[in-house]
Amino acid sequence: MKFFTYRSSLFSICALAIALQSCTIDFNHHKIENWHKLRAIGEGAMVKHDYATAQKSFQEALNLVEPIHNEPVRLAVSLEELSRVCLETNDVEMATAIYKQALSLANKRSQTPAKQLDVLESELGECLINIGRVLTKDKKYDKAAIAFREARALFIDVYKNSPPMLANFIAASYLAWSIDGLGSSYKELGQLKEARQAYFSVANYNVIKGLSEEFKQKLLADFCAIPETTQEDKEKYASMLGCSL
Repeated sequence: MKFFTYRSSLFSICALAIALQSCTIDFNHHKIENWHKLRAIGEGAMVKHDYATAQKSFQEALNLVEPIHNEPVRLAVSLEELSRVCLETNDVEMATAIYKQALSLANKRSQTPAKQLDVLESELGECLINIGRVLTKDKKYDKAAIAFREARALFIDVYKNSPPMLANFIAASYLAWSIDGLGSSYKELGQLKEARQAYFSVANYNVIKGLSEEFKQKLLADFCAIPETTQEDKEKYASMLGCSL
């Protein structure tokens, strides 16, 4: 599933525009123009699968905002865009660097103005899911678990604060993806109890009804793949998802 490869959601486009309008005027007009131009070049390169050009453009955009302490949303946007390059190229070194920056920014999100917070959390959540997937491919399951766990926390906040419309559905989908990644990472680490708890946590946020049948089946298959899972638990999880074994 190319769920995270390209930015296409109404939530990302509309909410991002509103949040960026509320950013501080210290980020001057010239830098704003350059930042948007670099991002546009990067997005165009992604469509053409020219990942070297995309990485160069997104990195230059990130370099514009990194020195500015009061531009967390633009920083999060640039990190998310670079994370998509990592996902396409399996660049573990870059993914690890982004992982550290994203976690650091997430830990400071309480300092973010309220009008920008949902977008910041959404961008960082998407970023960390992408990075978690890259780290999983490289069998760095401990770091992947941290990335997915933080993404889950971010999307819990986004989901709770989103209106009951498309934005809420998208947040619910990302929340479920973060739960699947977290459970899978715990399974690979041999933390089987924690893996099962992670999968069952999908019921805590009222998101199941918005998930596609295909994704419900994926959750069920991944849950059933956890070693030492009883038939009773498998049946309970299937019933919770509204699926059959």
